Amino acid sequence: AEPQERLDRIVQRLRAQGYRLTPQRMAIVRMIVHSHSHPTAEDIYNQVSIEFPMLSLATVYKTLHVLKSLGEVTELEIDGCSHYDSDVTTHPHLVCLRCCSITDLPPETMDKVPQEILTGTGFQALRWDIKIYGLCSQCQEQGKA
Repeated sequence: AEPQERLDRIVQRLRAQGYRLTPQRMAIVRMIVHSHSHPTAEDIYNQVSIEFPMLSLATVYKTLHVLKSLGEVTELEIDGCSHYDSDVTTHPHLVCLRCCSITDLPPETMDKVPQEILTGTGFQALRWDIKIYGLCSQCQEQGKA
């Protein structure tokens, strides 16, 4: 879905659940929907507090918790730090160990992995999470310089 469609759907769901749509909460939701960088709560706070200096980090955490409970964001635990992804489809992530960037791979890359690994085990996979750790192309280039 387009970011604006997602935003509209999330707003409808929040209203239906009885949540107040304060300008701060809307700014948090807008940022997470438009972000492709898998921000942390602190990243969101630092960005949104420019526009809303009275924003508290607690408000960011509460909003993320609500979005997560509604299934509108997923939480990625990477090296003990939570990052948030508004793309809730099952898809793998590439995590750079040097610059900590997180990049999405297309969902269809998930199709083959578990079936190939689980063949003959008798185990039925219901869901899975794949994070591939390494160095992004920019960090590889910096390493060569």
